[in-house]
Amino acid sequence: MTKRLIIILSVIFALVVAEEALTPWLVNGLVARGMANLTGSDRVAAELVKRPALFMFGGLFDSVRIRVADAKVDKIVFAELDAALQNVALDMGALLGRRQVVVISVRDVDLTAVITQQELARYLNQNVRGIKNAQVKIDSGRVQITTNFLIGQIASVAIVLDGKIVGDGYRIKFVTDRFLLNNASVGNIGG
Repeated sequence: MTKRLIIILSVIFALVVAEEALTPWLVNGLVARGMANLTGSDRVAAELVKRPALFMFGGLFDSVRIRVADAKVDKIVFAELDAALQNVALDMGALLGRRQVVVISVRDVDLTAVITQQELARYLNQNVRGIKNAQVKIDSGRVQITTNFLIGQIASVAIVLDGKIVGDGYRIKFVTDRFLLNNASVGNIGG
């Protein structure tokens, strides 16, 4: 009888250990695939934490960390996206059934996004009407944008904007410290 009890307890222990290893691997993979579909990147890593791991299938997580390289969000490509979320609730039906990451609620979010000078210039040239030949220089948190602004087909005005990118609640915006129009100082504007 004692030998049989030891075998049964050993099997139960092995199943618990396997579940603690396999469940995070499975859920992390599903979230990474869902974020790959959302961001258009094949370089995604996800790490979700919940103990015991079996509770992950309930959709409540202590923390979620997602790292994406070359993430396309709307019309802009971020070189890196790094999101750290705390106390997260995910829609597990959407994740397991459709491989979609749907956040129901989250307490804290810490997001870091990196964009290159070349990508910001490309975005301005393709998406801001009238902008032509934009060049962007980012150095120590400062941003300088140099471009030509076409006024219809009548004139071209040289514009230089110096400033910084700041977070404002849920938005990111460029705040100018210096605005030059045909090399003449106009002051500063936010936007």
